[in-house]
Amino acid sequence: MSGHVREETRSGEITPERGVADGGLPDPIDELGIYLLPGRVKDPARAITEAIDAERLGLTSAWIAERLDMKELGVLCGAVAASTQRIRLGMGSIAAGSRHPLMTAAAGSTMQETFGDRLLLGLARGLGSVLGDHGMPVPKMAAFEDYASILLRLWDGETIDYDGPLGRFPNLRMVDPPTAPRPQLLLSAWSPLPKATALAARLFDGVFLGSELTVEAVAAVSRRLDEACERIGRDPRSLKLYAIVITAPDLSPEEELAVVNARMITHLDFDGVGELIMRENGWDPEPLHRLLSREELQGGGTADQKFHRSELLDLGAKLPREWVETGCVVGSAAHCAARLREYLDAGVDHIVLHGSGPKQLEGLVRAWHETSVSGTP
Repeated sequence: MSGHVREETRSGEITPERGVADGGLPDPIDELGIYLLPGRVKDPARAITEAIDAERLGLTSAWIAERLDMKELGVLCGAVAASTQRIRLGMGSIAAGSRHPLMTAAAGSTMQETFGDRLLLGLARGLGSVLGDHGMPVPKMAAFEDYASILLRLWDGETIDYDGPLGRFPNLRMVDPPTAPRPQLLLSAWSPLPKATALAARLFDGVFLGSELTVEAVAAVSRRLDEACERIGRDPRSLKLYAIVITAPDLSPEEELAVVNARMITHLDFDGVGELIMRENGWDPEPLHRLLSREELQGGGTADQKFHRSELLDLGAKLPREWVETGCVVGSAAHCAARLREYLDAGVDHIVLHGSGPKQLEGLVRAWHETSVSGTP
């Protein structure tokens, strides 16, 4: 397999120190986390049960993608943190245009002060096709950099007089500055372009990648991030790489169609995301163009907002099998474990398993423990 291999992945970077209440939990799997509540939901409290079950499997992070209806990040991350013992909480991600920076800083510091050093705060520019309908802006890159810088300065206890592309903040401060460690701040991008890559190296603790990227595409991202760090004299190992991987181990064809293919449709339909995935993976874009021109996907709004997965099974079945097998991880639990290790070899520090719930991942976790570092059972 071609691709960049990081020289070292330090243990302990993902899993926090154990608390007094974590007796009986299995040894943590530093490299694996889970994506809670994929897609649209009407029962957000299910995130609590999923996180508890994931922690009992040994997974070491639990991520929630915000939807401004039943999946508000602050509420759910707080509920999950209060119901678990050591699993880290991933905000994946806050769209900068959806919140005043002081609100984001307060959410981060409150989580850390209340639950310990467990928060991974993903920050994204956001998708215009989602934010625009609500009158929320997608900041330009300069404004996005200012937003991230303001968060770091607020957590450092500074008072900020700001007048720039984000607006006018003449006396921005946290009256009671946090005493707990600040959250890890991650740049969230499906696959960062050159300006975002340079910004990540300059300002962020890590990068949180979107799904459907092949091992080769992720290896290329890892190389670009390493090179950006080296240009400014930063140790590349200090910039952690997190990647979402849609994973469906030992599922029936019907289950796989819902977990993988239908979910891929909702992602490929986001403005610009499908084209980005095609380019990064080196896939022929013609099947994507045919798919997105279908009548079902016309009429405004995104598939993610208009449909539940069960309504996208027929469209999902039309995806090229190559995309499913190389942009996602499917097959037997042993095969999935070996495929996931390829992402680690490509430079990923931590994989966020997406699509399957904790119960569906039990076989994969067993296979993970049985699989050697080389990926050979």
